[in-house]
Amino acid sequence: MQSSIKVNGSLVSGILPGLNNSSDALKERLIQLINVYSDQLAYMLQAYHPREKVSSIQVIADSIHLNIPDVITLKIQYALEEFSVCSAIDTLQLEKMTLTMLIDQKTKELEIKGEYWPERDPD
Repeated sequence: MQSSIKVNGSLVSGILPGLNNSSDALKERLIQLINVYSDQLAYMLQAYHPREKVSSIQVIADSIHLNIPDVITLKIQYALEEFSVCSAIDTLQLEKMTLTMLIDQKTKELEIKGEYWPERDPD
C-alpha cells in the first residue's frame, strides 16, 4: 500500500522557481506547504494507521533533500492518538515517515507520496 495526495495552487507555483538551488528559502517554502496541507496529509496518513487518529504533522527540517529537477524527499513526524472507551485510556505515540514529492512542471501539480508498506495477506 502507498497513499498519496495531489496539490496545486500558488504555494506549489512559488516552489517551482526555486528548484534550481537548495536555498534555505526554498526549504522554508516546503515547510510552509506541508503546514498548509497538514489536514490533507493527516487523511493520507490515516490509511497507514486505521485505528488511530493522526495529528501534529511537523517537517524534520534537516531531512529535506532536493533531487533536482522533479523529486523532493523529506521526513515528517506526527502523533498517533488512540482512545480506548473500555479502558478509558488515552495513548499518544510519535511516528516518522519519509515523504516523496513529485513535481509536474507542466501542470504545476505536486504529488505527495507516503512510504510503500506491503500489505499482509489475511492469516
